[in-house]
Amino acid sequence: MIFDSISNWKQYFKQEIFTEIFEELKTLNLDSPDDIYHRRDNYYFKVITYKTKVNPEIIENHLKEVDIQILLSGQEKIKVYNKDAVTVTREYMDDDDCKFYKQSDRPHTEIILQPGYMAVFFSNDIHGCQHAVEDNKIESLKKIVIKVDEKLFA
Repeated sequence: MIFDSISNWKQYFKQEIFTEIFEELKTLNLDSPDDIYHRRDNYYFKVITYKTKVNPEIIENHLKEVDIQILLSGQEKIKVYNKDAVTVTREYMDDDDCKFYKQSDRPHTEIILQPGYMAVFFSNDIHGCQHAVEDNKIESLKKIVIKVDEKLFA
């Protein structure tokens, strides 16, 4: 997992394709409708809008795609789990590149994602998004998830 300012992306992503990715990121903003953008062979952008929850149930990881998550508005808590702190609720399915879990122990760490920062989740990073930062304070978020082929990291 990587959690850092977006402005530091060059410290982590050395391949030339990431210059293209982070340039294309600049074309998306709060006015971009929820959709898929810039679909390329090795990556695409997913713009989504949703509300945080007090007790979201989605805990997941991906095997084929690395998530680079960036908020355009709002803030959310993301919980990251060790594999011993979750139990599988749905085995991995290739069609959606997801394996789902439920929490059986406390998370390993939590981060607060805000605009200007990025959270990068690799295949071994079991993560649960959509958590309200403050209990009972639900927020609307606008998020970009850059889905990058994991082979670019091999």
